Formats: sequence, structure tokens, C-alpha cells
Amino acid sequence: MMAASIVEKLAGLFPPDRFSTHPDLLAVASKDESSLVGVTPLAVVWPLSTAEVAQVVRECVSTRTPITTRGAGSALEGSTIPLVNGIVLDVSRMTRVLNYWPEDLQIEIEPGIIYDHLNNHLKREGLFFPPSPGGSGDIATVGGMVSTNASGIYSVKYGGTREYVLSMEIVTGTGEIMRIGNRAIKRSSGYNLIDLISGSEGTLAVITAITLKLAGIPEDRRQSAYKFPTESDAARAVSEMRRYGLDIAAIEFLDRRLVQALNQLKGYGLEEVPCLFLEFHGPRPMLDSSNESAESICVESGGQPLILPEGQRPWEIRHWATDAIKHYKPGYSIIRNDVAFPISKLPEMVEFCHAQGDAAGVVIFTFGHVGLGLLHALMVADRKNPQEWQRAHEVNSMIIRKAIELGGTVSGEHGIGLGHKDLFGLEHGVSIALMRGIKKQFDPYLILNPGKIFD
Repeated sequence: MMAASIVEKLAGLFPPDRFSTHPDLLAVASKDESSLVGVTPLAVVWPLSTAEVAQVVRECVSTRTPITTRGAGSALEGSTIPLVNGIVLDVSRMTRVLNYWPEDLQIEIEPGIIYDHLNNHLKREGLFFPPSPGGSGDIATVGGMVSTNASGIYSVKYGGTREYVLSMEIVTGTGEIMRIGNRAIKRSSGYNLIDLISGSEGTLAVITAITLKLAGIPEDRRQSAYKFPTESDAARAVSEMRRYGLDIAAIEFLDRRLVQALNQLKGYGLEEVPCLFLEFHGPRPMLDSSNESAESICVESGGQPLILPEGQRPWEIRHWATDAIKHYKPGYSIIRNDVAFPISKLPEMVEFCHAQGDAAGVVIFTFGHVGLGLLHALMVADRKNPQEWQRAHEVNSMIIRKAIELGGTVSGEHGIGLGHKDLFGLEHGVSIALMRGIKKQFDPYLILNPGKIFD
């Protein structure tokens, strides 16, 4: 009776093109880009304003209906998978630029705007929003990036998403509209609620507007690539570059199996060895100096310059990494992690990942924004083979436990969602009780994405 009530209420509030219970649309909203099993919601709603979001939340409070906020649905840990008898609040049509202050390097936007679309708008003023979400900039929404505190290829130099959020308009779990933060770059006033909401994966509030600080497009840039005899050699080169404080905009690592998968998918004809892709930003003399220093460190670690085939660019190749893994073994599914740890531990983590995968007979790929001390270790396994599927999950668990043991975290950029909440307690211990208390302050009826991050 309650389920029917919320569907009827929402159907009466929204026009047919912004409310749906159609099976095909519910199927799309039931899952994200993770390998986790989807859940079909009762309905999908597409609000266009903060007031409409607040109205939906208040109706769901009255019926205690769970709400899962969704943007592009590109989440990788199940944070946008809805709950049984819940609704999906899809903010992907909230794409307006609300205010723009180019003289202050700031912009206020709605959460549904796509990362690449935002930067296309900004480049006319010589500005950009730096924390590129890797290979998903053409689909990832800025709201989703804020929700998971996403990072990307340029986060080595510029930092992750959280560092760029100045203020937000949010709707709490009671339907209250609230503005938090302000446009000052430096603040020492009260609790930092902005950082609290950033990375909370929709469990504390629905974000309806975001004020971002921006950066100037660099004067010049240079890209280079290096190949290495082993994955460990490449990892050591990264650790040394960071130790010596080189001003590098991006460092991307690809292991030999990923290069093989990229060749298989795209026919690149790359030499199938571990490699690093580097990018430097700044004036030409600084680029020359930084590139020379990086090359020296790479050579000392056993590396050599890698000449890419004619017409190929490093980030275009890197863009296809996840798709290459997805298609490496047709019919197989991805089990993933995005562990982060002190940068000096990168060689140890890379060696550990491959040793565990080899010992278990699990196909594993290691890559990512390693200059941050962040590593993606993705495995592919056959769901229909219970033993293989279980072995891959065991390897995944061992990798995450190792990262925590080394002083690291379960997730460096994708969030916890459903995918890794079973290991969340290993990192946070008794402080989870404090987190539960914070959630109840924002969401006393526990209707905002309940069951995500922790129970």
C-alpha cells in the first residue's frame, strides 16, 4: 500500500516525461558500471530544480521510501544501485550554469553537467576544472564526481574534486534546503561541511548546486612515454619522481597485460611491456627541465623512451583501458578496487598484486593515477565458475587489506558504495559509530541511499 502511495504521489507531481515506471527505464536505473547485481526501483524521477528535489524528498519522508540519487550511472562500486521499494532521483537533466565569475576563477553549476561539457564551456575564458575523471570525462557528471570525491589523470598536480568545491546547495533527508560553504578560497570558520558532503555518496544530502573554483589552462604542455622491463621497475621510477618533487601534471601506469588488452581491442600495435605516460604543464623552459629530470629517473630505473605509433596520443590510449579489460575475455566480469597508500609503497603494492593474482590463477591488470599513490587492480573472472569467481574476490580482499596494512585506504577515488563496505571497518574501526551519528543528523529517517558505505 505504501509503495503504491509514493508512486501515485510522484506521478501526480511530475509530467509524464519526467516520471516513469516503464520497465525499460527502470532496468537502466537498476544498475551502474559495477559488476554488482542491480535492483529495480519503484520509479524514476527527473527533477529540474532544487524545489522539486526537496518536494520529492518530503514525499519520500512521509512514506519512508528510500531515495538513490543518480547522475550518469557511471559509478563503479554500486553507490547508485537503488534499494528494494525505493525510487531513483535522476539529476542528469539539471545541467544549467547558474553563475559564472571568470574574474574570480569560479563557476556555479547544477550537478548533472558532464565534465567534458563543462570544460568546453570554460575554455573560452582560458579556464578549466582540473580533476579529470580518467577515461569517463565524456559521461561523468560533476555531481557524481563530488559525491565520490573523484580524482583523475591531472590530480597529481591539481588535486582531487574536493579541493575545488567552495559551496553547495543541498537538500537534507528531511527535505530542508540548505546552502553550505561560500566563495572565499581560504576559510577558518566553523566545521567544514563541504568536505563532509564531498565523498558521502548521496548518503547525507542531495546536491543541487555546486560552486567550483577553477584553474587557468596551462601555458604549454608536454607528453612523454617510457617503457620498462618489469612492472616493479616502472613503479620504482614513479616513487623516485615523486620523492624528488618533480612538477608533473600526470603520471599514468599501464602494466603489460593492459597494453596487450589495448592492442587486442584497438589494434594499436604497442610494444607489450609495462609503461608510464607522463604530462608536464607550464612554460617551455620548465617543461624541458622537468622532462629531462623525469627521463633521467626513468632510465636509472631501467626504462627507455617509448615511441608511440604515428598519430597516437597517450591519453587517447589510456581512455580505452577499462573497455579493453572489459572485452579481454568475452563473457567475463570485472572485480575491481582503487586502493591508495603512501607513494613509497607503490612498488611493493604492484608486486603484491601480481604475486597474488599469479598464485590464485586470476587474470589481473594494474594501472592508474599512480603519482597519487593510487592503484587500480582489476581482475576478470567468470561468474558462472563459482570457484574462479570466489578466488578473484579473495585476491581483491587481500589487495585491499594489504593497502590498509601499509597505511592506506580502501578507496582512493571510486568510493565504497556496496562493493567494499565489508572491508570499510578495517580502515575506520570504531569511528564508524560517529559516522552513523552524523548520517542521522542529516538524514534522521535514513532514506538517503541507506545501506551504502556502511550498514
